[in-house]
Amino acid sequence: MRVLEAIQAAAPSLSFEFYPPQGPDATARMLRRAERLDRLAPDFVAVTYGAGGRGAAGQAASVEAAAALRSVTRAALVAHLTLVGQSVQELSDAVRRLTAAGAEAFMALRGDPPGGPAAPWVADGALTYASELVALIREISDAPIGVAAFPLGHPTARSLEHDAAVLALKQAAGADFAVTQVMFDAEDYSRLVARAQRAGATLPLVPGVIPITATASVARLELLSGAPLPAALADQLARAEDGAAREAVGVAWSVALGRALLERGAPGIHLYTLNTTAAAEQVCRELGLGGAARV
Repeated sequence: MRVLEAIQAAAPSLSFEFYPPQGPDATARMLRRAERLDRLAPDFVAVTYGAGGRGAAGQAASVEAAAALRSVTRAALVAHLTLVGQSVQELSDAVRRLTAAGAEAFMALRGDPPGGPAAPWVADGALTYASELVALIREISDAPIGVAAFPLGHPTARSLEHDAAVLALKQAAGADFAVTQVMFDAEDYSRLVARAQRAGATLPLVPGVIPITATASVARLELLSGAPLPAALADQLARAEDGAAREAVGVAWSVALGRALLERGAPGIHLYTLNTTAAAEQVCRELGLGGAARV
């Protein structure tokens, strides 16, 4: 229960997200970086699901990544699980295998459509909605379960109110907390919290933040967040002379955003690392999160 205890504590929680690497060299790099970030004493680290292919291949990659991260971090381990293209038995097996690999909590996600994030959703597995996956995990495990929240609404939601109602359904199915998609504006977070509460979703909402260090990632981030990059941030990145300058811009924006989010009552900050360390370390130190102030 370490994940929930951290999110519910008076001090803001700190968490990092990694994705399963492909190949031994990438795995070694991820582990070195995860071990370095562990010095900041995060409350939990999350590993995404499905890299290396769908079905059995994707599950194996995620289980291996989870076990590898477990070996180098003292933080609680949160394992992502998506329902795309998998039977109930396969999903149940994944819960048990990830638990055996050291997962202490889960993120229950619908996942991207089979054709990619921008493709229309077509159910090709046994389950269709993240709330169903939450219920399945809860049948198997009493571990804390997290779900996704969308500051600007899920792309398929009929309205922002409908999106909030779906979050409430996830909570009713057994979800304990939520982590937002990548976000750039603290006001969007405040509005999300208000909508969720009106809909009856009272679970803690942890905002997800990413320090942008490369212009090549902008299009992907806009797709993930459901909104274009703020004009001011895009302009600063465009005017940056080199990689170091872009990293400084991304860190400064993330620090300002993190402070604004915490001032608005966010229970913590979840940093999307893209399996890198330098920018995440600087953001943590400047925000004084986790053990950052002691490093």
